[in-house]
Amino acid sequence: MHLDEIIEISKKKSEEKLIEIRDRLTIPFFKAKEQSHWDCYPKKIVVIGSGIGGMASAALFAKIGHKVNVLEMNKELIGGHGRCPTYGGMRYSMGPQYVWEFGDGMLGDRFLQFLGLKESDPFLPMKADGFERIFVGDKKGQANYFFADFKVPLGLSNFHRKLKSLFPEEGQNLDALFDDMIAVFDTYKSYLRKNSFAEGRFLLATKFLLTSKVHAAMKINIGRAIYMSLTEWFDQYKISNIVRRIIYGHGGIFAENEAEMSAIAFIIGTGNYHSGAWFPKNGFFHFFDSMSSVIRTSGGSVETGKRVVRLETTNTRVTKAICEDSTIYECDFIFSDVSPRITSSLLGTGEEKFEYSPSRSIPTCCLGIKGGLESIADMKGRNYWWQNGNEVNYDNPDVTNSPQMLFIGSPTASGFGRIEGGTDDALVMFCPGNYHQEKKIYKNGPEAVRQFKQKLADDIVDILDRNVHPGIKSKLKFAEIISSIDIENDTDGELGNAYGRRLSVDEIHKGTITEENCPQNLYNVSATKNSAGIAGGIFTAELLFEELTGKKILKN
Repeated sequence: MHLDEIIEISKKKSEEKLIEIRDRLTIPFFKAKEQSHWDCYPKKIVVIGSGIGGMASAALFAKIGHKVNVLEMNKELIGGHGRCPTYGGMRYSMGPQYVWEFGDGMLGDRFLQFLGLKESDPFLPMKADGFERIFVGDKKGQANYFFADFKVPLGLSNFHRKLKSLFPEEGQNLDALFDDMIAVFDTYKSYLRKNSFAEGRFLLATKFLLTSKVHAAMKINIGRAIYMSLTEWFDQYKISNIVRRIIYGHGGIFAENEAEMSAIAFIIGTGNYHSGAWFPKNGFFHFFDSMSSVIRTSGGSVETGKRVVRLETTNTRVTKAICEDSTIYECDFIFSDVSPRITSSLLGTGEEKFEYSPSRSIPTCCLGIKGGLESIADMKGRNYWWQNGNEVNYDNPDVTNSPQMLFIGSPTASGFGRIEGGTDDALVMFCPGNYHQEKKIYKNGPEAVRQFKQKLADDIVDILDRNVHPGIKSKLKFAEIISSIDIENDTDGELGNAYGRRLSVDEIHKGTITEENCPQNLYNVSATKNSAGIAGGIFTAELLFEELTGKKILKN
């Protein structure tokens, strides 16, 4: 069902029609209404891919006695976009730097408790006085330049107050923007939290339009935000350029231009992380390893170097997963943690057409820094963002030019990056990528790739030295660039994407990805089909677990 249909029906007075639409919007996501819960007999489950959706699902089902085999194509690392390679004696997370929904009694916390991992994998709160620090501008040595250094306090109300104190001339506009954003997010949390991720990600915020419990003025605000890009949403509040740069300072996690980013997706994403941000005390690699331990302890396996190349079906059910190395895994059920297009190709039934678009790509830069740079130590419990002061271009950036934006984290500052002792520091950074341009560079051979990576690393270090970490250039030990093409090779992510599916207005309006020829026992738990991020993947796993087994993880 498309958004336009929902809006039109919601305008009609027929309560029977509204009830019909509500029923259509609340059907189970992973199973049909008439499907019964699994019996107690242990099932053989094969999970394709070891991203958070696959690993969280595998761990939950293994915990209650099912035989689970996780098959990961990467030859060494599990975790998908959350994988943690080692460079220079330090581990780097290729995706998540912090999470939401991990406070006491929240989804992530209940997940850890159910698996018996809460003590071994504690998550610590980010610094409330500035869990993110945003640098806007570029000190290139000109006589005149503008530069802002802003610590984002945790909580939308706190963020609002700090911005208003710094920009009093925009006080009324900021009041209106934050009042609406907080009201929309609070309503979302109250009425839609259970079904939002399952039913077409952020699109099903349209259920606001169908519930009698939501005030008419709120429905108007929601209706506008659903159709608006973030630029249009900022425009209606007359927000100035510098304030936009700060409010959208964390935009790298969405990999979208403001002119294309869905306003409703931004509101919900921003509200989520301002409700609480945490990082793993022992690192994301330990978190994924702990889920592996749950699976293995329960009699299952997590295997690397296992690229699934074909799914064999009998009577509309998958019976075997066949790997590139000719190993065969029989199964009762398949959980796919790769995108719907790639999953469909494994069935060999002809190409199924999908309307969704993969998100933009975000290459990664891992730096090793000699110890002693005080500005890095200050990053404990914080993430840094730098942007040059213009709207960041994720659409078609020239990756041979210096980046417009950097998302900067430090695993060693937060206490979990070093694996060989010592005092050196690690920085991990993300910047806008261009898959198609990078693909052309790779076609020109290894030397062209080397030069591309060297220049990108040099540009990043120069930006850091000028604007974020003065003196870092003299302490640089090494730099490793993981390009969009490398990401594709490491994870099978379509176009080396960073976020599963795009979060543009057009993409949000498409709604849920439908799979017309999907076998009865195959369930897609990928970020592309469902929702990206650690909390999103756990939510997908929890929903699948409850719908198929009827069991619930601990409730708050």
